[in-house]
Amino acid sequence: MHLEPQSYRQDDFHERMFIYFSRLFERHRRQHKLVIPIAIFTSDQARDEPDTYAMEIPGHEIVKFRFLKVELRGQDWRKFVDSDNPVAAALLAKMGYNERDKKQVRLAYLRMLLRLGRKLDDARLALVMSVADVYFNPDPEQDEAMLRDLGKQDPEGAKAIMEMKDLVPMWKRWGYEEGIEKGREEGRLQLIRKLLEKGFDPDEVAATLELPLDEVRKAERPV
Repeated sequence: MHLEPQSYRQDDFHERMFIYFSRLFERHRRQHKLVIPIAIFTSDQARDEPDTYAMEIPGHEIVKFRFLKVELRGQDWRKFVDSDNPVAAALLAKMGYNERDKKQVRLAYLRMLLRLGRKLDDARLALVMSVADVYFNPDPEQDEAMLRDLGKQDPEGAKAIMEMKDLVPMWKRWGYEEGIEKGREEGRLQLIRKLLEKGFDPDEVAATLELPLDEVRKAERPV
């Protein structure tokens, strides 16, 4: 089986599929008599991609090559939410849905992860999540709100999802960024206090560090 993902429009893609098919057939024809070419189109726009490459002369068809194709934007995401197929979970974000459905699609994906978590090891599950997050481009505030809503409907499910936070790539990145920001804030706070302890006036500290005066005053240690 030859799977070829394609994320952008390419006028000669059908020709490229024929070339790849020919090379695979040449290399494996003695061991494998059948090569099944499948193109997976992941473009954000739904369109009817050509699936045929033909070569002919007047009155004679030399070759007509057709490959199978899957256009994800043309797929209804609801048909896949009950699937335990990791590929379906990874590609759910590229299927057809509108802005109103976005939250429901993300929630359905997280529920799929819960089921997959019982069948896949952490490495394979993390791979599925990595691919999905590239397509979902999730927002931290939206995810937090969604998990709060889920917690009201399904507390155990929400808890199980949160226990996977060390595997979800975007959540790990948000935690890393929060850690960096927290470290910066603590370092800034220590610097303000050191300058104040050295006898600098709060106005001078604020001007030197280019900080709001209120922030400097909040950092002052109580006497």
